[in-house]
Formats: sequence, structure tokens, C-alpha cells
Amino acid sequence: MALVDLVRQASVSLLALGLCAAPAVAGDSAQFDAIGYSEDGRYFAFEQFGIQDGSGFPYSEIFLIDLDTDDFVGGAPFRARIDADGADLGDARSEAIEMAQDALAEHGISRPALPIVLRGDGELNDEGLSIAYGIPSYGLAATEGEYELGLDIFKAPSSQDCDLFEGDPMGFALTRRTKGQSDELHRDARVPASRNCVITYKFHGVFNPFNAYDDASAVAVLSVWSHGFEGPDRRFIALPAGAR
Repeated sequence: MALVDLVRQASVSLLALGLCAAPAVAGDSAQFDAIGYSEDGRYFAFEQFGIQDGSGFPYSEIFLIDLDTDDFVGGAPFRARIDADGADLGDARSEAIEMAQDALAEHGISRPALPIVLRGDGELNDEGLSIAYGIPSYGLAATEGEYELGLDIFKAPSSQDCDLFEGDPMGFALTRRTKGQSDELHRDARVPASRNCVITYKFHGVFNPFNAYDDASAVAVLSVWSHGFEGPDRRFIALPAGAR
């Protein structure tokens, strides 16, 4: 066999060995589930769940928010993680809902939450920094109202040490525009340590209570992307976005 053929064969073998031996590099992209609202639309609950990068352990976290104060209530968040190889994600989710069930019942979380606009992970050409919607009417009737939410992303201080990732994490401001009027709903003065070293934010969707025909209890859900162990990690935050 010619020397060049031996070198080519050895290179192919080494490449194949490297591909087999190299671990998959992927971050932890949590998924979102809207649990629901209280009957009066004041309280909103959601779950984020997935497989933790690095450990491979399944987790589930449930949040319960007072939309009037933009605070967690009822002891939320409720966090479950099963620290065992090959553990089932469904078991982690069941454990989290069991932890949260008393708080969900106490705050009357029984009204379904409907996505009135939703961004899928596979959507093309979406920078994720603005989202526009109306309030659904009956059947195929036109939506009511025109609303637009926008994100402004900027570096902000944090107690997290993010020097390894080029300094300060990113904060955001949320703006609501309707009828020619613009209102700033939120602006970070500091980035909470719970968000870790944030890379960016994107709109995931806007939710409203079932059978709601105004935006008083509308909730904006943001994807929060931060630096993780194996790549970018995604978590979610939910903010009041309506005219309560």
C-alpha cells in the first residue's frame, strides 16, 4: 500500500475515533409550560423543566407570581431535581407539582392560560426582541386591539462574577406600546444572581387567561439565555404586560 494511502487511512481512523470519543456539546434548553391563572387573573403559575447540562439530571421548577406586585408568592419557586443517572424527567415534574400543589390551590390556580402569541424554537429570521399581538375574539373574528412589546438589552451590574464571560451580564427593559402610547413596564437596575451570566433575552410568548377579552392579565414570557457548563442555558421569566 502506498504511503499516501496509509496516511489517509490513519487520518480517517483517528477522525472516526475522535468523533466517537468526543462528548456532545450542548447547553440546557429548558422547556416552558403555562400552568394557569387564578379565576380573577391576579396570579399566574408556570413550570420550566429539562435536563441539566453537566450532570444530566432531570429537573422541574414551578413559579407562582402575583401580577399586581410582580413578586413570587406561596413559597415559590418550587424546585425538584433527581440526582441519579438515567432518572426520568416525568418523575422530576411530578415531584415539583406535588411540592407546589398546596400553594396552587391556595391561590386558586384553576383558569387555563392561553398562548395568544408564541415563538417556537424553530422559527426562522426572528431576532426575538419585539412581539406584536391582539386579543383573540370569537372564532375567526378579528382580534381586538393592537399591542407591541419591545426589549432593550444592556450590560448591568450583578453579584455574579462573570469576568470569565467578558464582564457584566446583560439586563433588559420591557416596553409596551399601544394606541400611540409607550410605557416602560420594567427596567433592570441590577441583574439578579438567579439569572447567572446572561447572554441575551428573547420573547417566548404572551399568555392570557381563558375567556379574557382584554389584556389586563397578559403575561410576557422571556427566554433568558446564560453561559452554562456545556453551552448556552435557557430559563424563563414571566412579567406582567397588561394594563392592570
